[in-house]
Amino acid sequence: MRIRKRLTALLVANLFAVSASAFADEPLTLTIGTQDAAWPHIVEASHVLDGTPYKVKWAVLTGPAAQLSALYSKVLDVGLMGDTSLIIEQGNARAPWTQESAPLQIIAGWRNPDSSYPPIVTVVRKDADVKSLADLRGKTWGYNFGGFNYLQYVLSYNKADLKPKDFQGVKFGDGNVSASAFNAGQVAVYSGGYGPVKETVDKGDARVVIKSDELDIPALSVFTARTEVLRDPAKSRALGDFLGRLKHSWTWWAQNVPAVEKIYLEKMKQSPSRAKFSAENGRSVFYPLDKQLVEREQRIADTLYRSGDIKNKIQVDVEFNPVFDAQAVAAR
Repeated sequence: MRIRKRLTALLVANLFAVSASAFADEPLTLTIGTQDAAWPHIVEASHVLDGTPYKVKWAVLTGPAAQLSALYSKVLDVGLMGDTSLIIEQGNARAPWTQESAPLQIIAGWRNPDSSYPPIVTVVRKDADVKSLADLRGKTWGYNFGGFNYLQYVLSYNKADLKPKDFQGVKFGDGNVSASAFNAGQVAVYSGGYGPVKETVDKGDARVVIKSDELDIPALSVFTARTEVLRDPAKSRALGDFLGRLKHSWTWWAQNVPAVEKIYLEKMKQSPSRAKFSAENGRSVFYPLDKQLVEREQRIADTLYRSGDIKNKIQVDVEFNPVFDAQAVAAR
């Protein structure tokens, strides 16, 4: 009986040791949000993540609101949104954000450095008879809340010296839905990414009235991480390595535009002209999260506070964490 008990105890101990060892050997997983379903395919084609000591799990969620929700619910470690999303988030938060308490932080930002590919635009339909920004008064205007699409919308009507009561704002769930409504003629004005409305512009049915660069919007796509993820040493190391590798995927992209175009054409079922634009437009580089960027973002936050579009007067520096700049931006 004693021998049997000893054998049972030994077996249980061995099973526990094996289970603990197997758990310890499980690779760490980073769950990364994206709004472009083609991007994981492009990164895979670049092979920059080959041989990582961790796993990368991509989650495609359209719109900044969905990304933020997934971050707060801890579905994502890192979400993708516009550089101004956290301005709106912090600006309407119930409790002040500080260096210690901010729940989210921007850890990387990128865009196409070629100004001929405007990140964000405000576009009007030809039949709306808009000759200047002032003519936007009374028009139906499609937008989506939460990111730099929304900021483009707000700063465009501010530039036109209008208030929301002066036109008919139509809120959509994300930029693609807003663009579809514009392309179908359901709204006369659209603020958002240029790609989804480019074919309508190319056909002569619409035109760009103001670009994000003209409104001094940095218009960076950014990775926003949960602060608790950044405070996890293992995940923080993995994130630094991931961003360093991703930097090389931008180089691969610029050198393999036809291959990227094929992914948009075949995987995303885009039209040939749209796929060509998507491939060229998506060529990007990481930008430093430096003092100059923070100053530009602060001016935007101050403008939104004065216009009443955010409730709180905020300091945006708590939103930006340049801890990975050395890996993502160095020698770009």
